[in-house]
This record gives sequence, C-alpha cells and structure tokens, in this order.
Amino acid sequence: MKQLEGKRIFVTGGGGALGRASSLLFSREGAMVSVVDINTEAAEETVRMITAQGGTAVAIIADVSDETQVQRAVGEAVDAFGGLDTLFNNAGIMPHQDKSFLDADLDQWHFISNVNLHSTMLCSKYAVPHIANEGGGAVVNMSSFLAVIGCTYPQDAYAASKGAISSLTRSMAVQLGSKNIRVNALAPGPIMTAHVEQFFPDPEARRIRLERVPLARFGVPEDAAGLACFLASEAASWITGQIIVLDGGISSNYL
Repeated sequence: MKQLEGKRIFVTGGGGALGRASSLLFSREGAMVSVVDINTEAAEETVRMITAQGGTAVAIIADVSDETQVQRAVGEAVDAFGGLDTLFNNAGIMPHQDKSFLDADLDQWHFISNVNLHSTMLCSKYAVPHIANEGGGAVVNMSSFLAVIGCTYPQDAYAASKGAISSLTRSMAVQLGSKNIRVNALAPGPIMTAHVEQFFPDPEARRIRLERVPLARFGVPEDAAGLACFLASEAASWITGQIIVLDGGISSNYL
C-alpha cells in the first residue's frame, strides 16, 4: 500500500523546488495535493506535473503571510477534497541580501519573519481544526540547519525565523498530541536549487562549502521530499515534536 493513500495534503510553496518535489512524491504515494503558492504559473505547473503522473491536485493561489488569504486557501482545499489530513508548511524565503544583524534592515527582518514564521502560524491556525475533525493527522514544518548552528556567512533574519519555527513546532506538538496530530519539522542544510546556487558565485566558494559535508555532496530537493513524506505518513506515527536535521553531516563536523 502507498504511504499516503487517500490523504489530503496542503502544501505551501508548492511551486518552488522543494515544494514541487514534495508534492510530486506525495502524489505518487497516493495523496491528493493542494498546491499553494503566490506564483500562479508555478503552482499550475506543479499541478500539471502531478496530473501527468496520474495524480490528483488543485492549484490554490495565495500569499500565505496574509491571514485573509490563508483562511480562503484552506477553505478552498477543504472544499476541493472534502477535508484535510496533512499540512506541509514549506513556504519560505532566503534573500541573498540577508546578512549580519549588525547590518540589518528592520523592514527586511519583518518581511522574512512574515513569510517564514508567520505563515507557518497562520496556516496551522486555519488548517489544524480541519485535521482534528478527521481524527488526527500530521503537520510538517520547514526549519533549517541554521537554526541549530552558526554560519561564517551569516543569514541572521532567516536563521532567527527558522529557530522560531523549531520552537513553535515543539509547542504545537505538545498542544496537539491529545488530538492525535503529530507535528515535526525538517531542518535541511544546503539543498541545491537555482536560488541556493547563487550563494556559490564561483567554484572556490562551492569547494569550501562542500568540504564541510561528510557525505561529500549537497542535498537535492528529493532528499527533503523523502523526509517530508515519511513524517506525513503512518510510519512516523509515534514521532512528534522533533526537528530532524538533514544536512549530509555538516552540523556534526567540527573543524
């Protein structure tokens, strides 16, 4: 039997690299997927890819940092599939301009927190009651390995937002356990997407980063998708409140 047979999953940032890879895997494992993204073309492309592999999905266009739009988006997902079993809070931003707190722009900090942290809260606020109505399910949040280690090249607003998501994940898990809702988070290291590639402007910068990875490769979106699928499935039925780092061993590597 497929891991997610019949499950109805709400994926934020479903038009991006990690969200798309996860949505495709969820579909292959039997789920019906609500692909939520602020970018209409990207969301619809993910849905086309899911449909092409024989799956069922709907594109929902929303800014998940806006409460009114989140409430509408969750309602559309529930209307489309008759309920909701799983929430994957994947949407996030990591601007290249994000640097040290010493040079921080407060407006940018607010923007990053709104998209990364506040969207996680808002989507959970409106999705969790529907998951509870189904007798339980799963919430999977997106943290980062930068929530547990420092970085020579600081991205402080991003790291702070992801650290807050880790704390929120644990609090949610405690509150929702009695409703049979599990809450966990992925904390990925460098996953090679077009956006992340821009952090390595030349071969030397790439080599320096790669030397820190015991498994000797950067991650790919499918690495994150596999863990998200596991955490959403019944195979993880006794796991909650955990922040699971997938970084090729970087955070274990002391120089």
